[in-house]
Formats: sequence, structure tokens, C-alpha cells
Amino acid sequence: MTSVLLRDFDYDGRPFEVVGALSAAEARTILAERPDLPVALLDVVMETEDAGLRLVRHIRDDLGNRRMRIILRTGQPGQAPERDVIVDYDINDYKAKSELTAQRLFTTLVSALRAWRDIVTIERNRLGLERILSASASLFELRSMRAFVETLVDQLSRVVDPGGDPAILACRRVERGDGVPHMAVVAGIGRHSRIVGLPIADALSSVLSSEVEEAQQTNHNLYSGGHCVLVFRTREHGKTILVLEREEPYTADEHRLLELFCNRVAIGFDNVCLYEELIALNRSLEQRVETRTAELAANQRALIQAKERVERALERELSAKENQSQFLSMVSHEFRTPLAIIDSAAQLLALRAEQSGPDMLERLSVIRGSVQRLTGLIDAHLTDERLQSNAMILERSPTDLAILILTVANPFQVAYPDRMFRVDLGGLPRQAEVDSHLISVVLTNLITNAVKYSGAGTAITLCGHTDGGMAVIEVADQGRGIPDVEIPRLFDRFFRGSCAVGVPGTGIGLHTVQQIVHLHGGAVTVDSRVGEGTRFRVILPVSV
Repeated sequence: MTSVLLRDFDYDGRPFEVVGALSAAEARTILAERPDLPVALLDVVMETEDAGLRLVRHIRDDLGNRRMRIILRTGQPGQAPERDVIVDYDINDYKAKSELTAQRLFTTLVSALRAWRDIVTIERNRLGLERILSASASLFELRSMRAFVETLVDQLSRVVDPGGDPAILACRRVERGDGVPHMAVVAGIGRHSRIVGLPIADALSSVLSSEVEEAQQTNHNLYSGGHCVLVFRTREHGKTILVLEREEPYTADEHRLLELFCNRVAIGFDNVCLYEELIALNRSLEQRVETRTAELAANQRALIQAKERVERALERELSAKENQSQFLSMVSHEFRTPLAIIDSAAQLLALRAEQSGPDMLERLSVIRGSVQRLTGLIDAHLTDERLQSNAMILERSPTDLAILILTVANPFQVAYPDRMFRVDLGGLPRQAEVDSHLISVVLTNLITNAVKYSGAGTAITLCGHTDGGMAVIEVADQGRGIPDVEIPRLFDRFFRGSCAVGVPGTGIGLHTVQQIVHLHGGAVTVDSRVGEGTRFRVILPVSV
């Protein structure tokens, strides 16, 4: 009957395949041969009264299969009470046969398939990251440019399609005999292994050849159907274009894995180039030493310079993080004063413009808004850097939260007169032991997001109340909203959801908000509906 009901349904354009087993023993055999089955509709009573439950133990413990979604389907609920089974066994749903109508069965299976798909995606990304670490480690040991490119192509196939048969090639600009550079295939696997050394115009189709030239000129990766074109860039040694093809299209997750892999091994590519330069220089010295010994000193100086270049390149990589920290500190110190002067001047001009030139108020609001965004960006990056290095120390002091919120919100009200700010802070405690500067960063980030993701004429609500020993601050907008599937990742560092397309940002604001609130011993939650708006709720202890 299950097969008959599912015959008319499909999911994601693909029909259901039903694999039947009439006993737990038969199911064990099938599962050993088919570990890729995503969903199991499992009866409790088979050859014994608890054969189904013991099969659950076998799947989870003996086979180690945590991905399969197990739906317990029984005609005798009293034989296996739902609460006991859910608690004691690793199953994902419990259904009585009498309640499984055709539509209910389809709904249950689709929910289980989506959960299985998400689990497989997470595992695939984890395995991809492991393969990147493994592949890049072996690449750093190579010293030959040809061996490096060939191994790079081979390792890429392992990263994106382990066990498959993709076609991958690498192109670089090389010089012809007449000294004119042209794009040629320098390495390849699969069907591309036969075209190594040929110009791309002769080796590739006109469409693929034009995409390679476009990527070379624009420095942008191209993704199209079952192939992608990656630009592999280094600091000092040009670009290599990688073309990957396979039957199945590359997913967005695989795009990110490929770009992460290329970024990670770029240092190894530079090192190989520098190493080959040293080798070529040494060979040149050996060839010339017998005939032109008088030039030995000049060649030795060239060798020392090349060595210094290698050392400088390595030093740049080692000091990158330190330079970043110094840069953020410099930006914070050097930019704040001129930004404050610009903001003050804009306020003064706004006061005069109200009487003499009202048409200037809108431009002045834009200036003040830009100053506030730049100041907020500096604070966010500086705070994030301190949070990541565990250098953040709370400086708590008695703070009037209502006054603090109004102080933060007031510049936004001035800079965005087209938004309706609704404020209700009467329920907040008179004082709370918090770090007022860090809580200002939290409020600035939340209000900035509310402004960015809502349109003109909409309301932004700031309200607060007391819940026991906790102060609750809410910031709500009537903007784009956030899809449910993206909310669990909303506070991840550098994560930007689909609703952020076309909106400038770095992806660290909400991560910083969560870190600061957690440092205070509080929590931050979010409720959102796509197209209706978003509400952030910050919960802080009133006293330590």
C-alpha cells in the first residue's frame, strides 16, 4: 500500500523508490548493501515483538548510520509507547498506521528527506574541508612548478568529486617561440590529459575558450552548468586558470570549497615559483662560471636578492595578522577624531539649513548617516578583533539602559527621517550593571540592520521591559525578514543570508552582538518572517 500511495508522488523532480524488507533479518542484509537509503519506515513487531526496536540499535550502533531518518510506524501503539520509544531509541518520528493518510505520509517523508539532505550536506562540507587540509599539506612539499600544477589538478578532483571521474585542466600564459605569450593547457586529467601543451583555442570549445579568456581578464570565477572556471591568483607570479567539468553541476557549497582550496594553496604556489627562480638562477651561475668568472660577484648579489625576496615573502605571511591588528588600532585612533569633526560640522550646518536652506537637510542627513556607518564599522571590526583574541574585558558600571538606548538611537532618527522610530522603554530597570560601551555596540549593530533591511516609511520599534532579574531589550523592523533555514546560522561569523543581497556589510555584526551579550551572561534571540520583518531580543542580567 505504501508503494501504491507513493507511486503518484515525487520530491525535487525525482520519484520515490520503495525497498521492502519483510523481517528485521532481511532489513539488516539490505542496509548492509544500501547504506545510502535516506529514510526508513520501520515496523515494531516483525518476527518478534521488539524486532523493529532492536533493528534501530543495529542501524545506529552496529552500522554507525546516523544519517538515515528512522520513522517508527506501528499498528499497535500500546506495544511500543511513543514517549518511551522516542526517549530510549534514536528515532526521528513516530506514526500510527491509522493516521498515515496519503498526504500525511508524503509530508512525513518530505520532512525526513530534507533533514537527511541537510545532514549529508554538512558531512560533505566537513569531508571537503578535511580533504582540503590533506591536499594542501602535500602540495607545500613540492618544488617543481610542473609537478605542483599537475598535483594541484589531481588534488582538486579529490576535493570536489572523490571517487568520481571529473575532467580538470590548468591553463597559464606561456611564450611561443616568437616570444608572444598565449594561453595554453599546462596540466590535465580525464579526457583533458591528451591536450596538455596545446593552445586553448585549439584544445577547447569556443565557448569554454572564451570563458577562460574572460576569467583571465576579469579575475572572476565563472560557474555554468556542469563546469566551472576558477582564477588561481598569486601575489607575484601571475594567474593560473583551472577548468573543472563533470556530469553533475557544481553546488554552491562546492564553489566555496574550491575557492577556499585555491586561497589556501596560493602560498605554496608562490613558494614553488620562488624556488624555481632560485633553481634557474643557480643553473645559470653554473653555466657561466667557467666562461665568465668576472661576473661571479654580480650573480652572487642577484642570488642574495632572490633569497631576500623569499624571506620577505615569508615575513609578510607571518606578520599579516599582526599588521591587521595594528591597522584596526590605527583606524580606530586616527579616524575617530576627523569623523567626529565631520559629524559635528554636519550637525551645525543642519541647524543653519533649517532656516536658510531646507533643501540641504537631506544631503546633510546622508553625510551624518555615512559617518555613523563608518564609525560603527570601525567599532565592529575592533570589537570583533578583541573578541577573537580573548582580549575583551568587561568594564561594568551602573547604567541607565533607557538613556543609553535613546543616546544610540538619536543619531539614526536624525540621519533617517524617512523611518518611523517607535520607542517604549518605560519598563526597563533604572540601573543595570553592564559595560555601556559594548552594549552601545550591540544596539548600534541591531539598529543599523533594522535600517538597512527595511524600507522608507516603515516603523522601527525599540522597546524594553523587565523579566525577573533580567532586562529585555527588543529591536524590531518591518523589512525583508529572514528565511527559517538561515536563522540557525545567523550569528555565525561572516555569514550573510540570502536577504543580504545588494546590501553592504561584512557578516560580523550579529556575531559580535552575540559574543558581547554572552560575555554579560545574557542571551540574544530572533523571530522573523520573510516579507514581514524581524525582531531581535537582547536579554541582560540587571546585576552581577
